[in-house]
Amino acid sequence: MTLLLGTSVLQWAPLASAIISFCAVVVAMSALGFQYWQYKKNREPVIGPAIKSFDLELPETHLDWETGEKLDGKFSGTTIPVYNYGGTTAVNISYSYKFVNLHEVEKSLNNLAKYESHEIKIDSVNENPLSFDLVFKNNTSRRRFTSVKSYVRRKDLIQPGEKVDILLPSYFLVIVNYAFILSAFDDIVLPKLELTIRYNDINNKKWLVKYVVKMDMSYKLSNSRLESCFISEFVSKEKLK
Repeated sequence: MTLLLGTSVLQWAPLASAIISFCAVVVAMSALGFQYWQYKKNREPVIGPAIKSFDLELPETHLDWETGEKLDGKFSGTTIPVYNYGGTTAVNISYSYKFVNLHEVEKSLNNLAKYESHEIKIDSVNENPLSFDLVFKNNTSRRRFTSVKSYVRRKDLIQPGEKVDILLPSYFLVIVNYAFILSAFDDIVLPKLELTIRYNDINNKKWLVKYVVKMDMSYKLSNSRLESCFISEFVSKEKLK
């Protein structure tokens, strides 16, 4: 009996050895596959906006925060930084904004107290594609931005570890200005933007990434001096076909 058991074990030994060897190969291949995947991920561009702090005297509501120039119906001269946190260059970059809480802000503006010197309202809202008019006045100017929609701007490239400055839409600054001029603290509804960035990696693969950009609600307002920052929240990233 002992001899038969020993013979049986010896018969199974080569098979067990083969199974162990096969498992070792699978583990090694999996490790190599993971290392290659990690290598590729580390070499992908990682594009996203950074915090933009500011401490400024709020200008008149039709003027840009950074340049002091009169705002038009599209983009302001005020910027936020967008960095490439990845290991390779991103090229053929385009960006656009969507006003994600338009209806909430519209309702808030309609409920604001009306002053002889300053008024603002959103009207002529269309849903598909999303567009609206922004009408406002102050002591020196009466303006109407008509058919405001999502506009696209472009940048050539962002090198690894470097940044580009992208423009904020004019309506964003105008609404923030009026929100602080006309509203009590607990009534402020500030605009939120969905920033969409499209870019190509060095293998000419196309990517799309989205963030929500908004003003931090931890702010300090003294008379007309505002201290706060623009912050962002990641939404999604996808590889385009």
